Amino acid sequence: MPVRTDVYLPPSRRGFRWIARNPGEPRGVGDPNPPRADPSTPRYDAVPTWGLTDVVDTSPAEESRADRMADRVGSLLTIAAVLYGLAVFAELGRYTILVYNQTRLVPQLLLRLSDAAVYFTQLGGLLTAVLAAVAAVCWLLRARRDLYAREKRTDPRSRGEILVGCAVPVLNLVMPPLYLLELVRRDPRGSRLVKIWWGFWAFSGFLLVVNAYWRSRPGLQAMADGVLLSAFIALIAAATAALLLVVIRRIEHKDWRGEPDTATRWVPVPRSVLENAAPASSVPENVVPASSVPENAVPEKAAAQ
Repeated sequence: MPVRTDVYLPPSRRGFRWIARNPGEPRGVGDPNPPRADPSTPRYDAVPTWGLTDVVDTSPAEESRADRMADRVGSLLTIAAVLYGLAVFAELGRYTILVYNQTRLVPQLLLRLSDAAVYFTQLGGLLTAVLAAVAAVCWLLRARRDLYAREKRTDPRSRGEILVGCAVPVLNLVMPPLYLLELVRRDPRGSRLVKIWWGFWAFSGFLLVVNAYWRSRPGLQAMADGVLLSAFIALIAAATAALLLVVIRRIEHKDWRGEPDTATRWVPVPRSVLENAAPASSVPENVVPASSVPENAVPEKAAAQ
């Protein structure tokens, strides 16, 4: 019977009531019986895909600007070393012109070419060295982060401490080598390379002070001697950049070209085995008699780690 919705009716007069039934029982008159479940084992044509799907992003993470700068440290150091090496020849050429000019006139074109060579190599080397220094700091931060991540340790030095130690004058003559020594503490040869580079790095800072003092001296002879001093400073700068590149490649276990370093292993073999096993022409090059290998023999190349 229809139920009026505009007038309140008690539940006994509404003409219906709620009845709870089991899911398997018929719901009312005329309702069909529920279908019976198939007792056989369910079969699937494909792997079921119900449930939540965990979508994992496998695309490589985008490198930060600091990491991209760190990747260019090798090329920047190489360019800086080449430019400073050319600056040595440019300064020596200028000094030769000064000596020649004592008795003879020098063509104006030759003077302009000499000045252009000096300005290009010195200024270009300075700008490239600054960029290489920034890239080297970025590389240092990444190298320390990767090292301590592999060892599952926390870097005892903060990022700000490393940046201050590399940027503050005078302090940057001491702290960067210490940061590098912490990276090669288990590599004796790497420690020696860092110490050699440290000596050149500190000596180059001393030469900058000497050059500033020398340029303040009056007289033509002081200016001529300043040209030789500039050539010597450029030579030390080129050697410092090249040594830093060698240190970085050593820490990365790469050669000077940036290729992964190959392992060299000495294999001591008795001479009798070599003489009886095969002809001398078929013996591998890296196999040497045990008698010819000294007890303290060390491979020339360290095994890549």
